[in-house]
Amino acid sequence: MNVSTSSCRIRLLSFCSTILILSFLSCKDESGKTVPKSHDPARPIVLTSFYPVEGGARDKILLDGENFGTDASKIKVFFNRAEASIISSSGDRIYAIIPRLPGKDPRISVVIGEDSVVYENSFIYHTQAQVSTVTGNGEKTFTPGTLSQAEVYGKYLELDAEGNIFMSWRDGGSWGVARINEQQNIVTPLIEATSTGERILYANGLTVDRANGMLTAAHESVKEVLFTFDPREAWYPRQRNVKFSTADLNSIVDGDRYNNFVTFSPYDGHLYTRYRDGKVAKINPETLEATIVHEGPYGSQYGQAINPKKPWLLYMTLHSNARPTEFRQGISVLDLRNPDQGFKRLNAPGGSGFRDGPLEDALFNYPKDIKFDNDGNMFVADYGNHCIRMVSADNIVTTVAGQPGTAGYKDGGPVESLFNHPWGVAVNEQGDIYIADWGNARIRKLVIE
Repeated sequence: MNVSTSSCRIRLLSFCSTILILSFLSCKDESGKTVPKSHDPARPIVLTSFYPVEGGARDKILLDGENFGTDASKIKVFFNRAEASIISSSGDRIYAIIPRLPGKDPRISVVIGEDSVVYENSFIYHTQAQVSTVTGNGEKTFTPGTLSQAEVYGKYLELDAEGNIFMSWRDGGSWGVARINEQQNIVTPLIEATSTGERILYANGLTVDRANGMLTAAHESVKEVLFTFDPREAWYPRQRNVKFSTADLNSIVDGDRYNNFVTFSPYDGHLYTRYRDGKVAKINPETLEATIVHEGPYGSQYGQAINPKKPWLLYMTLHSNARPTEFRQGISVLDLRNPDQGFKRLNAPGGSGFRDGPLEDALFNYPKDIKFDNDGNMFVADYGNHCIRMVSADNIVTTVAGQPGTAGYKDGGPVESLFNHPWGVAVNEQGDIYIADWGNARIRKLVIE
């Protein structure tokens, strides 16, 4: 059988399956009119079975039971915490689409009004992933051009809502910030300095306010300086001077003034940055007025991010020089609603290592950049383990690409793909993950379903 014939038969079977499913979801009276069934809150929701019992994102699933009602707008279905799309309901059968990345072996729950019930058996979820190279050829320098011509040595990444990838880089002779656009097939610098000139902007973490597209970068070694890149000005770089009180400015230890990251929080519309001495500053992006809101553990940073599902939580990864030692090479969080409560380490203590599973038991090896997708899944560039890890919204850690402990360069699926000291990550609106594969001097793209 040739591929074309096989493909046609698959499409025919899919069409027939859809017709069969829809036939189950219609209920008509003698006149041929559809009779709506309402959920009865006085009666319990009964769950019996679901089919298929395994699958992946965007697959169809039938959920059988009783007392669902036929108003699909009043029904919610969750795979763990990931919400499925409801197509229709016949009252005793729900037709839904499996959501993306619900976590390992998710439990399926049906919520109608104040009633919530969970199927006894777990669903077996299959993650599909594919890694490809966006730009770069392995040369550890920066050269702009088309995606196939450009050379990149990126460290940190960020994305805006328009599909622009922003990369900070540092090679042996220059550092700066560049814009990468797949659709426009271009890599171009936004700001660049050489080792013989003034040290303008080191290769640090970047942040974007996705509502207005404003890109912001912290100056590594000047306490009160930020750089902004406004898309309305074609991302022309502007130096902005943050306004600390004299007391707050003087409280930042000069020898530990390095603030490698700045992050925008939609929770309160402010920017947050942290200095190596442990002080966290809150900055108004309009007035640039700033205050120190927290003093935590000492140490350089690898990554910093806000969870869009809980935008009052600021996550950080700290260097191996962190003190106390319990914060080294781990993922910690600061609650911006009450920063006096302090840092809390989320994964297992013990320094570097590799272990998937519940976040409180998981180990990383020099975790660097961290970013979230819109569903609250965190992606970690696990630098020392040469792989990309995911912390799901329900705090389960899995390896989604790369082979732990094996450095290399190879595109493909999760089993065969290889990375070499991945440093930066960023996630677009569709949930695609971009990786600054530092050791390979390339920007890679990871699509997960």
